[in-house]
Amino acid sequence: MSTSDSPREGGWVAAAIGPALILLLLTAYIPIIYALTLAFYNKTAFNPDMDFVGLKNFFWLLKRDDLWAALGKSIVFTLGSVGFQLAFGLFFGLLLNEAIRGRAIMRSLVILPYLLPTIVIGLVFRWILNPEFGVVNQILLSWGVVERPINFFGGLDVAMTSIIVTTGWQYGSFAVLLILARLQSINPRLYEAARSCGAGTWRCFVDVTLPNLRTTLLLIALLRGIWMFNKFDLIWIITKGGPLQATETLPIYVYKIAFQDFNFGRAAAGCFVMFVILLVVSLIYFKYFNPTKEIEVNR
Repeated sequence: MSTSDSPREGGWVAAAIGPALILLLLTAYIPIIYALTLAFYNKTAFNPDMDFVGLKNFFWLLKRDDLWAALGKSIVFTLGSVGFQLAFGLFFGLLLNEAIRGRAIMRSLVILPYLLPTIVIGLVFRWILNPEFGVVNQILLSWGVVERPINFFGGLDVAMTSIIVTTGWQYGSFAVLLILARLQSINPRLYEAARSCGAGTWRCFVDVTLPNLRTTLLLIALLRGIWMFNKFDLIWIITKGGPLQATETLPIYVYKIAFQDFNFGRAAAGCFVMFVILLVVSLIYFKYFNPTKEIEVNR
């Protein structure tokens, strides 16, 4: 290529990616920078002026017991939801990888929850788990499993579990897709070699399937962990953090500071705390695991 073509090629590249970069700057980076800056100011809905307060917003947050309670609930929700999604994805990934009748229809049904809007998932689960007319309680009562209806989203001891199951059911399809794709890329000769050495179904799963799925499972755990830690919409639609803050995770807690207490500076400080937590966890993950290198057994 001649040197005269280089400026022209550079102009085409700039024209192609320039609008996307400008849009990303306006919709992502500038709001992030503004939110981080706002954490060091006192700004409320009743005081539009921004008064610099330094670290006072952070000191106020860190001294609050409800912040640490919300953090604990976020950890429980994240670990429970991600664990449920991994188990869901592994079970259905292994099932749909087998040559069974109706596999194509089952694959479509498994991916369906991931395609539904969150508002639909929230309302449907509120209906089917309703203590008065929910179908789940009707089945449990008719079978004699329980003597009285269970208030799944209103009971202090079951609300968090119900939310975890709901989110796991909706987003487990993501894990199914990745696990199924990885299963189909495993060389069948590895299973043939294992069986020739006397390995049964369980030993093939432990010695061949799991080593090849290791990186995929870790990647799912990272991506879904970040997403679940920031999860807001489904929890707010179903319980709004209740009952009695039983499902009030950090995103719900920060939202209430911003739009119920109308203190945007403290809410921005809470978002900064969430960002730091996720950053530390991600750095630890990338330090001890390498998601770009797929684990392979010797062929």
